[in-house]
Amino acid sequence: MTSGFYRRHGKRLFDLALAVSAVFVLLPVLAATAGLVRLFLGNPALFLQSRPGLGGRPFRIMKFRTMTDASDAGGTLLSDEVRLTRFGKCLRATSLDELPELWNIIRGEMSFIGPRPLLTKYLELYSPEQARRHEVRPGLTGWAQIHGRNALDWESRFCLDVWYVDHCSFWLDLKILWMTVAAVFGRKGISAEGHSTMPEFEGTRTSTRQPVLVIGAGGHGKVVVSTLQAAGIPVDAVYDDNPQVWGTTLLGVPVRGPIEAVQQSVGATGVLGIGSNFVREHLSKALPLKWLTVIHPRSFVHPSAVVGEGTLVFAGAVIQPDARIGAHAIINTGALVDHDCTLEDYVHLGPGGRLAGGVRVGAGTALGTGSVVIPGVEIGRGAVVGAGTTVIADLPDNVVAVGSPARIIKSAVCMRQAS
Repeated sequence: MTSGFYRRHGKRLFDLALAVSAVFVLLPVLAATAGLVRLFLGNPALFLQSRPGLGGRPFRIMKFRTMTDASDAGGTLLSDEVRLTRFGKCLRATSLDELPELWNIIRGEMSFIGPRPLLTKYLELYSPEQARRHEVRPGLTGWAQIHGRNALDWESRFCLDVWYVDHCSFWLDLKILWMTVAAVFGRKGISAEGHSTMPEFEGTRTSTRQPVLVIGAGGHGKVVVSTLQAAGIPVDAVYDDNPQVWGTTLLGVPVRGPIEAVQQSVGATGVLGIGSNFVREHLSKALPLKWLTVIHPRSFVHPSAVVGEGTLVFAGAVIQPDARIGAHAIINTGALVDHDCTLEDYVHLGPGGRLAGGVRVGAGTALGTGSVVIPGVEIGRGAVVGAGTTVIADLPDNVVAVGSPARIIKSAVCMRQAS
């Protein structure tokens, strides 16, 4: 199915078939939720509000109520934080409040996948680029929702929405549906920090989007920048200690100066574009940044897998069910992490590397391009596995192993001391 045919015809057919089926399957859940809303919050059970849809045309969105009608002495509704009850928070955390939107999908006002429909009053505040989010039907879930839900700042959210508009396809929609399950059950990004949901959008000029900085302008940094761009995440600047690259650009992003200059960017969001495990560990602890986990849209991460803070998953990588990957790891281009694998912090799995089921890899270990590890093997901390090496037996900490089958040739600790 071509993306053009899917956007014109297939997406609507897919939405209609899935929504009708979902209503029949979830009818008991819908009825039970409606009854609980009436019990805890009173009538009506549904919340109706005008929202902009395809082309900005208004429609009435349907959701289960999550707030009371509490107001002050003058009749003005109290703040969202006051009116949002514990029961309402539970509905939002599980996304049960969104289920009535299935009717909006059946009516053709919404899609399963698309930018979330926001308030009508925001229409006049969008930049022309941000307004492109209305070129497709709004969605029950979307590309922004699986990248942070309400915890994203507005500009990042709109960038992800527009990225989806430009890349909409059947396979991307399936991927978003699959990853939405993990986002809902993980209960991540339900609200922005300090708010019951999101702060109001006040326009781009007053937006508080935190800059995204990449540390490292070498070859690995280039792949990191391209992965961020593919995911629709804008990169503000790159920092590197090589003065020869200062004032140049990396894939259109300015390289501004030495890494120590980042110390002044407290609160910014950072991504480590450096391949060395030891350097990444040092910088992740030394720099005052909020570390971003980056997953390329053309990779596959099963919803049951856990991917740690600051970890990078590049194009074509596959992470299978119940894999556990620590912080600041690198799953490089085309690599495979099979089911039930455990990779500790700062592991680097090179391009095309293959870890079979149940493999355990200690912190700071590097596995070279095309390396293979058979099921159930344990590799210690700080080890180096050479390119093309096949590991068929456990390896201890701090060794260098090469060959097929792997043989230990030296201590990685001695090698680092000598350098």
